[in-house]
Amino acid sequence: MTVATKPTADSLINVLRRHYLPEGRPPGGIFAAEIQAPGSSRRADLIWQGVTAGAGYELIGHEVKVSRADLLNELADPTKSDPWMRYCNRWYLVLPHLAIADGLDLPDTWGVMTPPSGRRTRSMTIERKAPALTPHEQSPALRTIATWLHWRHHNAELHMKSAQRERDELRKANDDLQMRARGTDGRQSPLQRVVSEIVTGVGIGYGGQLGDDWNISISADDVIAELRETGSIRARAERLQQQIKYDLSSLRTIRDSCEAVLKDVKS
Repeated sequence: MTVATKPTADSLINVLRRHYLPEGRPPGGIFAAEIQAPGSSRRADLIWQGVTAGAGYELIGHEVKVSRADLLNELADPTKSDPWMRYCNRWYLVLPHLAIADGLDLPDTWGVMTPPSGRRTRSMTIERKAPALTPHEQSPALRTIATWLHWRHHNAELHMKSAQRERDELRKANDDLQMRARGTDGRQSPLQRVVSEIVTGVGIGYGGQLGDDWNISISADDVIAELRETGSIRARAERLQQQIKYDLSSLRTIRDSCEAVLKDVKS
């Protein structure tokens, strides 16, 4: 029997990410999760700023609620959303399902979103379309988003440089290990001959030459330790390579979004 996973705010943010930033397509806007409002300590669960004609140029706020108790707390203080909502063109309440809001009187200025249902796999279900709002002058909001993007870009670059340094160190360690295994004259080292003996002993075909000199003081434990070290280094190097590819892709997305926002701010 499959046990349903209890929804969390993070899981709903990930669903929203797929909604606004589908894989395989250029980003149509800036996806700013947990971003602090201009001149306030209040945060929005998600601010989406469209930067293309296709995505629309609207600034859309999202408040995520995963339980009825959370929603009741939000409704008890209607000013909680004001620091960000005042700058938004639309405002959405994001719920895991509509039952959470049964019988509750939601503000007319809020739209309602739930996760994809039926044949939908990516797009959120718009249960109630958010009405167009009349936002305040949006320059403070755009500056806040631009600043958020700047530091996100900066931190991503630092992380990438650190990952590249670690990758280079692992490559050097791997090269040194292989050099030691080969021996300085390019012939089989004693360690290679021990590996060959082990491989032959377990009945696995081996294309190399074992040689005649077996009067050496290297045990199978030495071979196992060296093989484990090699495998660990290579696995870490591969993981770092994948992480760096992901970081580079993220940096390009952030760079493109930042340039678009800064262009809008300047204009």
